[in-house]
Amino acid sequence: MLGYLFSEVGNANLQQLPNPVIGESDVLIKVKACGICGTDIHILKGESSSTPPVVLGHEFSGEVVAVGSLVTTAKVGDRVCIDPNIFCGLCHYCRNGKEHLCENLTAIGVDIHGGFAEYAVVPQTHVYPLPANVSYAAGAMVEPVACCVRGMDLAKIRPGDEVAVLGAGPIGLILAQMAKAAGAVVTISEPNEEKVELITSLGFDRILKPQDLPPNSFDVVIEAVGIPATVEQSIEIARRGARIVWFSVVAQGAKAQIEPYKVFQKELTICGSFINPSTHARAIKLIASGQVQVDPLITHQYPLQEIEAAFAKQQDPESAKVIVVPNED
Repeated sequence: MLGYLFSEVGNANLQQLPNPVIGESDVLIKVKACGICGTDIHILKGESSSTPPVVLGHEFSGEVVAVGSLVTTAKVGDRVCIDPNIFCGLCHYCRNGKEHLCENLTAIGVDIHGGFAEYAVVPQTHVYPLPANVSYAAGAMVEPVACCVRGMDLAKIRPGDEVAVLGAGPIGLILAQMAKAAGAVVTISEPNEEKVELITSLGFDRILKPQDLPPNSFDVVIEAVGIPATVEQSIEIARRGARIVWFSVVAQGAKAQIEPYKVFQKELTICGSFINPSTHARAIKLIASGQVQVDPLITHQYPLQEIEAAFAKQQDPESAKVIVVPNED
């Protein structure tokens, strides 16, 4: 099969790989759509950990084409999406209800061959049915929406809260939709004027450039950019007693300058948000019901053979979400 193999930093390419072999509890998926995530870009640049050689791509959906002898939750022909994160079940965190912090966490598309290939093998425990009204492209968005559900759980937004979402990339716009659905008054911070049309099409009209965000003004701040400057700004614009969620992945080793006195004086609650513990089913419902719109966020689609161009487009400020299509419908 054709797959995009990451071998080491600076070395990833399309190549013919052996056809995958499934185990008795595995599902073989013909990949129909796989989203390019910021984490994929960080991995390629050596800014996030991985276990090469590995086929990248952890946001994907597709059609079941074979199942192992013990599989009971999926059958050939099913339309499915996947949860990529696999926990050991044995470590301190797994045994204390915090599986997503597993000491032995592995992920499909990070440590195990993923979705930037014609086929992928996934344990049946990590395969979810895709509703008939959800396209394969939208199915590839389930994983990022599931991560955003976790972020929203941590944000604890109340109706009437003033919420600032820093960044109008696909993640920021998913989080903003959820905040609005929770009853918040949402302000989106985005410097790129080319994204204004997309932001307003989703029903948001409180759009400010980063330099125009007022200090000490928001009950909840969600950082969805992933650079030190916005991490630092989240402290400045939070009002006293605010909750701050650092959602995006800042490159490993990057530093932000924080004045601890401000955290103390404002009595801020600051938390990170890591992957998607038990949120996948909720994410599917949010997409299928239309409460979270993901189709407008998908601005470009490329065949697998053009994956290098797809990665370049994902890093273009004019794009939102870029989807790679290994197999046409």
